[in-house]
Amino acid sequence: MKKITAVILAVLMLLPMAVTAFAIPLSEGSTALDKQMLDGKIDSTGVDYVYYSPVKGDGDNTKYPLMIWLHGMRSGQTKRAQLQWYEFSNWASDEYQSRFENAGGCFLFAPRAQNSTNNWEGADCALLKRTIDAFIAQLGDNVDRDRIYIGGYSTGGLMVWEMISQYPDFFAAGLPLASVMQPSVSQINQLSNVSVWMMASDNDPYPLGQSEDALASFNYLAGTTKRKDGIRLTTFSDVVFADYTRKQVWSNGKLVIASDAQHYLWEAVTYDMHMADGVTPYVNTTTKDAAGNKIVFDESPEGVISWLSRQSRNHDGSSGEDVNFFTRLILAIKRFFEMIATLFKGIGK
Repeated sequence: MKKITAVILAVLMLLPMAVTAFAIPLSEGSTALDKQMLDGKIDSTGVDYVYYSPVKGDGDNTKYPLMIWLHGMRSGQTKRAQLQWYEFSNWASDEYQSRFENAGGCFLFAPRAQNSTNNWEGADCALLKRTIDAFIAQLGDNVDRDRIYIGGYSTGGLMVWEMISQYPDFFAAGLPLASVMQPSVSQINQLSNVSVWMMASDNDPYPLGQSEDALASFNYLAGTTKRKDGIRLTTFSDVVFADYTRKQVWSNGKLVIASDAQHYLWEAVTYDMHMADGVTPYVNTTTKDAAGNKIVFDESPEGVISWLSRQSRNHDGSSGEDVNFFTRLILAIKRFFEMIATLFKGIGK
């Protein structure tokens, strides 16, 4: 009996390693994280993309959510450019993958616009939808079709509004960041069953993208949605880079940033609504829900990913698909060991 117990304990101690074996820590840096994002192309649409798969081997039958990321105007000219600006590959790290609470991971999919300007336009919706459908078909049964999310920045944010309003029964949530255009009333009327987290800057240099413009759309959406707990708006009074080192200088004790940087709202999402230390909530922001309640991010796991994890087409917070027992066991054991590690760290202090 003692031998059996010892074997079980040994296996349990190895299980957390199995979870992290397919994703690397955030501390490895952007170069290593970018390598986690693989290249692909949908021949039937001609759209190329980068992606990350959380599937842990042939025996993994977990239903994972899918996060689609749409680049902005400057990031579609060359392959993999959609990774160079936004550090979206951070979401392929072990830390961020483990925050997807219902499955312990998420597919990441970042297609590249293929029109003459390599920039997302409303006319591309049908092509993009066929591309997404083809990508999901390649992934087979590992995709949780009740948890398909789409986010985008600038013109990508505009495209988020287009996609979720044209295909409201397909997406569980949309994340439009610094959208260069606000949705029409008819578009918002299509979104009563879609969760939406809007983000806008007070000083965005682009017309129709500032906080006051977004607030008008948010107020209308908050009044018409059936998903009060799934609607949020974050406004930025001053956009800074999460690591405090890039493209910004200090003068007389004040942070000086080029006006274009007030459009770079992806910086907060890159680090899941925290600064690069992973602990400090992202600064200079105010977030509220449809009821007007203020949302705070004092605990580092709470951010965009935890919000996404609660969004489902089923409305009840469940995917409609049972995550397999083995995956639930792994996640529970991993959290247990993380708790023990935190406890010992506190004792060490």
